[in-house]
Amino acid sequence: MPKLSKAVKAVPTSAEIVFQGINAIPEDRRKAGVTVADIAKFVQEKAGGNPNNVGVRTVAKVNPKDEQPFPFESKRTLYEEDGAKKARLRGLVVWQLINSGKSVTTLTDVDNAHKKIKAKKYHALIDALNGGQSPSAKSTWGNNFVELYVIPA
Repeated sequence: MPKLSKAVKAVPTSAEIVFQGINAIPEDRRKAGVTVADIAKFVQEKAGGNPNNVGVRTVAKVNPKDEQPFPFESKRTLYEEDGAKKARLRGLVVWQLINSGKSVTTLTDVDNAHKKIKAKKYHALIDALNGGQSPSAKSTWGNNFVELYVIPA
């Protein structure tokens, strides 16, 4: 009797679901940039409405070891007078974003850090998704420094 080969099931590959900040919103809205509503829409439509299912990470061009990994952030925001990395106020949240590529950082983690310093919802995250605080940051605006992604189940 001839040997029959086993059927091989094709394993479906799914593309990663990513929100690349200002580059993912319509062209006519890019001057205003990403808003909290854009983040909420991504969470609702792509992550089942659960911010714990959304990760935040730096994009490839960001080197956390650079003196200013986010060039739109001032050194005063990032460092204490003695040169130590700030672990308070905005510095706390910005360093969390800068280091987000090292381990899974959820959108909930980022939200909690913003609440800890009593900042507006996702304030530093929105800046990193837009490439600065406003279009006047001409050299960086329109270039996201972080992205959101759906954490695989």
